[in-house]
Amino acid sequence: MRIAVVYSGEPRSFDSVVDQHTNQFLEGIDYDTYHSTWTKTLSEDIEKINLAPSVSNISLVDYACPDRPDLRHFESILLNNKQNHPIFMLGRIQYMTGMAFEPVHSNGMKYDYVVRLRYDFEYEGRLIDYIPLVKNQNDIVITRKMGGKSSPLNVWDGFALGSYTAMTWYFHFHRWIPFSLFNQDVAGWKFQPEFVYGTYLRHAGLNVVESDVQPVHIYPENHDVDWHRETRTVQYYRDLASFHSHFYVQRNGKLYIENDSPVVTDELIISTLQKEGIQCNEI
Repeated sequence: MRIAVVYSGEPRSFDSVVDQHTNQFLEGIDYDTYHSTWTKTLSEDIEKINLAPSVSNISLVDYACPDRPDLRHFESILLNNKQNHPIFMLGRIQYMTGMAFEPVHSNGMKYDYVVRLRYDFEYEGRLIDYIPLVKNQNDIVITRKMGGKSSPLNVWDGFALGSYTAMTWYFHFHRWIPFSLFNQDVAGWKFQPEFVYGTYLRHAGLNVVESDVQPVHIYPENHDVDWHRETRTVQYYRDLASFHSHFYVQRNGKLYIENDSPVVTDELIISTLQKEGIQCNEI
């Protein structure tokens, strides 16, 4: 039995979790690892990827996604339709994730299973114990321990396990995202990544199998969940200003694309980006 382990994201915490992955969660299986991150990722963080065993490929992806104009067009439509903080960059993130899987097609290796992991989580237990949950070619094993329970469709994108065939469809999510607004379920819901992912998997005819895999979020040294929330929220509006500047505007200090963070204020976002030379114009 041979497994492809596919990682994507920002590897700044990977040095803190790689030993747990190697010596516990992935113990007892034969595997190769495939990776993707952004070209803008710090070189010292990219180097952390090489801490993983059996590195077969590292893909560096341009965050601007110049070869995906469909994603840029989709983002404009989404932002115009939903001013309540839609996760417009989901397509870019999932495109980068998909690029981690692309070399699996071309390396000539045959894999019995494929698993998707993140750089910033530990996973309690052992993967080998969850493999029996994959009973059919279209089964996708996920965890319900993350991603919220606001909808039974919700699927968190930080863990998935399945056959090579099923996981090929799993990693093609980024191709479907521009069409997601034509889906009645998605159109009637705030554009929440977990809900959109769950809708896609069922749309693709995959059988979602729940498991009790327990992920634990690990932050960079000397950082915590509040740092994570602030960094993520400010980065959202930084991206908005970079790629869709006409939406990064405010009226009397309130952002046009609504900020739904419970801990990060509009004032903090505007002042932080202003220090970087990014102005939020009044409308």
